[in-house]
Amino acid sequence: MTTPDLLPYIGVIERLIPLINTSEFNEVFGILTSELPKPKQFLLKMELKRLGQPCSYYIDLRGKVDGEVRPYEHGGRTHYMDDTAIKAFERGLKRYGRFTMGLFEEVMNTDNNYRVRHKQETEQRLQAVIAGETPPQAVVETQEPEQVKTGPALVQFASYCSRGEERMNFTIDIEIALENGELFPASTVDLSVSGSKLKIPGSRSLSAGQKIAITFKGLEQEFALGLSQGVPYQVIDTEVVDRAVYARVKRLPMADEHGFSEFLRQFIQGNKRRYKVNLDNTLDAVVVKGYEQFYLPRISSLPVFLAVRDGLPVPVCAMTTENNRQHVQYFQDEQQRSVLMQLLSGKRLKACLQKAPAERSCILYCFTHAAKGKLFFYSATSDELQQLPELQKVFFGFAARKPSFRVFHLVVHRTHPEHAHQLLSLPNTADQDVSKLNQPPSQLVQNLIRDFRYIVSLTDITTEENIALYQQIRYDENLLSQLKIFGHAKVDQLPPLEAVALQYVNLRGETRYLYKTKVLLQLGDQQLEAHTRDFSSKGLQVETALPVSFQKGEHIRLALPDMQKISSKFDLQQLDYEVMAVSKSQLIMNLKVFEQEEPHQGRLFFEQLIKSNKDKLTPAEETPKYAGLGTVLRNMYVKALNSLPFYMHRHGIRYDLNVVGRGAEPNNLHYILGLAGGKNSKINLQPLLKNNATNLNFANQLKAMKRQDAPKLYEVFIRYQPATARSEASFVTEFDFELKTSQARQSFVQDAINQDLLFCFKVFLSRTGRPDTDYIAKELGYVSLYAIHKAKVLEEELWSVVGVGDVIDISDEVLLRYGISAAQIATQLQKRRQFIAALQQA
Repeated sequence: MTTPDLLPYIGVIERLIPLINTSEFNEVFGILTSELPKPKQFLLKMELKRLGQPCSYYIDLRGKVDGEVRPYEHGGRTHYMDDTAIKAFERGLKRYGRFTMGLFEEVMNTDNNYRVRHKQETEQRLQAVIAGETPPQAVVETQEPEQVKTGPALVQFASYCSRGEERMNFTIDIEIALENGELFPASTVDLSVSGSKLKIPGSRSLSAGQKIAITFKGLEQEFALGLSQGVPYQVIDTEVVDRAVYARVKRLPMADEHGFSEFLRQFIQGNKRRYKVNLDNTLDAVVVKGYEQFYLPRISSLPVFLAVRDGLPVPVCAMTTENNRQHVQYFQDEQQRSVLMQLLSGKRLKACLQKAPAERSCILYCFTHAAKGKLFFYSATSDELQQLPELQKVFFGFAARKPSFRVFHLVVHRTHPEHAHQLLSLPNTADQDVSKLNQPPSQLVQNLIRDFRYIVSLTDITTEENIALYQQIRYDENLLSQLKIFGHAKVDQLPPLEAVALQYVNLRGETRYLYKTKVLLQLGDQQLEAHTRDFSSKGLQVETALPVSFQKGEHIRLALPDMQKISSKFDLQQLDYEVMAVSKSQLIMNLKVFEQEEPHQGRLFFEQLIKSNKDKLTPAEETPKYAGLGTVLRNMYVKALNSLPFYMHRHGIRYDLNVVGRGAEPNNLHYILGLAGGKNSKINLQPLLKNNATNLNFANQLKAMKRQDAPKLYEVFIRYQPATARSEASFVTEFDFELKTSQARQSFVQDAINQDLLFCFKVFLSRTGRPDTDYIAKELGYVSLYAIHKAKVLEEELWSVVGVGDVIDISDEVLLRYGISAAQIATQLQKRRQFIAALQQA
């Protein structure tokens, strides 16, 4: 950058730049600077020499400019620039004559560069403050985001597919013969041994199932194919893209093909690096799988997989993540046995499955009662309580006063063992042994899942507000005894539930190691003996024989007597630790070093221990009981879910919500936002984003979060006003941070249901870590083999993801929470179904 003291002479610099490397430079320089002092002339000449010296830097503007960046080849280097930068680059080449430092700086300082714009806006605000005016709003942060103009991208989960063979991008002239003898010219777009994609004239039309014959005019100019009658094909489908008509066709068997299949196979193999392999399906798979791997580890819902055995649904497995594993513990009795078999009865599942696909859910209320050393579970669904109105108030009023009271959103998905195995999106003819990579699950896993038919997803939607509102409900205590119908009797045999951790990239700050050694916990004047389960340099997991009363956030002191015997260098007696988590049984605690001014002796000791014995220590990695089961459950769940994930990307200093996901079945919010029609549907996030105000709130929240933080929860209330003429004004959206009091929310809800239609959702917003590129490594490597620039673009897209959100429908719970009458609830339900049906037809 030209220094500030030379800016007054920028006109002289601009006039001299085209002459820097010419014989006229010194003469013209002397004329233009004759009135300047010698020191200033020297500085100007040095600056011009600097600007004109050759530059060897790469220009990479990905994530730095407000424009679509693409590869640009120059001088044997690949730069990444948008249209504005490319124009500046080509304009600068004419001025400088070559790629110089001055040209590099001009390209890096175009007007749409986030850094430049941020600096300009900062100066404007500063000048406005000095002048006593209202500072202008930041353009980058408040401008209408790109997705409002063009719509966000829709990622269809589990939509990846595999090809049996490689398809080469290859354009060649052909002639198409119809069955009636009519001929017309066309061209190929891509070509494989068994099929092709054709570009046909706009005046012609082909229909799915139609049989045609293709003569490869372009190939026959170079090769003697001996196929005078053409090659028979059948049309699979057609589409119109940018006013051009494309048809996908597959080859039909031929009685005498003169070795045409072998010719095509060798032709593609020999030319695929020259003409490039068609990577569309692999590219799509990398994108979809990449976004899936961002979403799944952050889900707060607990997916429970049920098998049907002897006519009864039996919970067999639960897929756990950092955000949902506490739910597994909640549904365990005093003997650590899962009671989900009783709560997820066939009757409840059937009631959900009889509803429309978008509404196969209900609200599940639970609480526990301890008596005589046993833990008794009580539960009721929203549907069951509405059928027993005389007990609804009794249940809510009594249950909400229990510390164990929980409210869950329960949704039922159908599944099948066939969904367990997902092939890589690599053709069988790729340059790797794809068959080895596509091995099905082990026989042990297949036997375990062969009866799987349902997945029940449980999401904890309990809040302090809904507990307080339910507690305010007055009820007749004489009816308490009737709540026994919601109780679950003790049974001798309960099937075990296998908690299977979702397999994904380990994002822990440091590795934990399995090791058992004595720990003495300080309890006042006494010491409680315990032992470690695992350790790292900054933390311990400790197990006690008796329950402890420590709570998260407390500071405790402990000693490591056995470790002290092997080290006199460190004092391991009064070590300060902070309690990070306590198990439901109160027997296991996660501790973190509490470091003050002096270095923590425990941390220093364990750092030395790990450094000296790393090859002897066993990492505390979660090893599944059934190898490969985690991947199987992941595949089955991703093919069944109907939630709405969304993704926040960071581009420079701007955060955008420009990618949303969809599972196999859309839910009500998918229909409201226009996401139910697939990739080509028109998407409108305005009912959720409120002119980008919510987007900015999410961005500010993510800036303050770390990856390991629990999700930030929001509740959103959407009022649909069918009488409003303008569709974009039909939705009135309010978030809980805008309706700050319970009374304000209740008034909004009541006003909405009196005249209009109400939808309510709960948003779980999480900060993400780095993308799990290990999961997509094979497919990403295949893309890199033929188009490394595309692989880099894909990686840039995934690395820019900073947040993931999940949206759960809580409309039914909100109506019950605010005491809406049964008649009004029934009216709302009818209106809702009519509205969704109209959207489905549209």
